[in-house]
Amino acid sequence: MCAVVSGGQLTITSSTAASVAEESVTVRGTGLRLLRSGSGPPVLVLHGSGDRGDWVPFFSLLAEEHSVLRPDHPGFNWSDDDDRIDSVHDLAFFYLDFLDERGLDAVDLVGISLGGWVAAELAILAGSRVGKLILIDAAGIRVEGVPAPDYFLLGPEELSDTVWHDPDFKAHNLEWGRTVAEDAEAFGRFLRGRASTAHLAWNPYFHDPKLLDRVHRIRSDTMILWGAEDRLFPVAYGQRWRELIPQAEFHVIENAGHLPHVERPDEVHALIEGFLSEGGDR
Repeated sequence: MCAVVSGGQLTITSSTAASVAEESVTVRGTGLRLLRSGSGPPVLVLHGSGDRGDWVPFFSLLAEEHSVLRPDHPGFNWSDDDDRIDSVHDLAFFYLDFLDERGLDAVDLVGISLGGWVAAELAILAGSRVGKLILIDAAGIRVEGVPAPDYFLLGPEELSDTVWHDPDFKAHNLEWGRTVAEDAEAFGRFLRGRASTAHLAWNPYFHDPKLLDRVHRIRSDTMILWGAEDRLFPVAYGQRWRELIPQAEFHVIENAGHLPHVERPDEVHALIEGFLSEGGDR
């Protein structure tokens, strides 16, 4: 199963496409678009800043054994804005309300890029609500001496080269950008997502210095995955997360950039599924 964007619209293409449900949910008065699939222990997936609202093949793999919930953050894609959210910390509190709204006492949590930062904050705030924590090329920290390129200043080709390793993904991303630029509604969603990202992560740039003072409160079993060729947040950032969360497993995914779950879905899924299945059912 795969989701693609045509004219800026999400399309799920597969013989099992009906198994992916799209619904609107309301949390604290804010409407969210939610994609969900599968059954079993719940896994909440928190997306990154450049996410298009896709249901990518990795999610289908994860849904073979789990109930996967993948919302659009407030201010991104098809979800409403929420003027009460001024920081990643606020967004983490919002997702606690999301769990309450869904009647979920606890979930396993997958956070990707910006979503990894949100996931870490959520695990700090309410560790009892997080079973296992998986961070994929997570934002949220700064590594001295290892500069990260300015996401907001990168042009289309620079951004593709920074995020992706596989030339086919780079080419697809550039083609997607050209398609979106010709569709006013899709381009508006793209700009809105950029504005929401800037609101959350402009200054300080994609990190919170205070996070270092509270990251020790992450008690959940944790796995950190990092693309070996990530140029947005190089591998040194993953190594620093590993130092900050001593109980964490750390795996570098070869031949992958900033989104290894997209470029190497089978490998990433195998690692995550093995991790989630350890220690019995929750």
